[in-house]
Amino acid sequence: RRLIVNAHNFYRSIVNPPASNMLNMYWHHAASRSAQSWAESCRDLTHSSRWERWVKNYGFCGQNIFIASARVSWLYAIKSWNSERQLFYYGRNNNINEVGHYTQMVWYNTHVVGCGYHYCGPDRVRIPYHNYVCNYCPIGNYPDKLGTPYESGQPCSKCPGRCKRNKLCTNACYYGDSWSNCAELNATSPDWLCTEPKQQRYSMCLATCRCTPDRIFEGKNRIIILFPFIPLY
Repeated sequence: RRLIVNAHNFYRSIVNPPASNMLNMYWHHAASRSAQSWAESCRDLTHSSRWERWVKNYGFCGQNIFIASARVSWLYAIKSWNSERQLFYYGRNNNINEVGHYTQMVWYNTHVVGCGYHYCGPDRVRIPYHNYVCNYCPIGNYPDKLGTPYESGQPCSKCPGRCKRNKLCTNACYYGDSWSNCAELNATSPDWLCTEPKQQRYSMCLATCRCTPDRIFEGKNRIIILFPFIPLY
């Protein structure tokens, strides 16, 4: 668990160009439980539904999957996702099928991760494999921002006084929006959206309604998921 979190934070801290608003990442038990459940389902190269990745307060979470014919360390799997940085060009149009695992790992406001592993043996699948799944909240990989998964600049310049030694920010907002247009709704109808906590609209826009300006958050929540297969014969 600690290795997984530390590896993610290491790669988040060394992005190029440097990030001014990259949040420090922590472990999340609910995200881990849903990742473990999906790893155990042995669904080959498919992903869980968005509702199976629903986490309280965050809404739908993102997902990376790594499968291999031989068991490897979590560090190997995470390093594989990070290797897509070689195909990533900051500020340009990028192909999500080539860089999506990397961009989800380094999405600036994604700050909790939970992972699960399972061996899918011959009693479950035709070709056995080792299944590694990580879920990320809040979700990243918005198509219109794939070239800028974070703001470039002096590390932690967007979080003065709230910066760890690893150059990552600690002022996360622990909520996420489940509707993609929460920010727009709040701009046009603030008295309607965020004034009645018992209404569904409020629960679908928790980040927009509860996150204060001193917190780093994204007011949208969409889902993009990918997988690689790495044979290790």
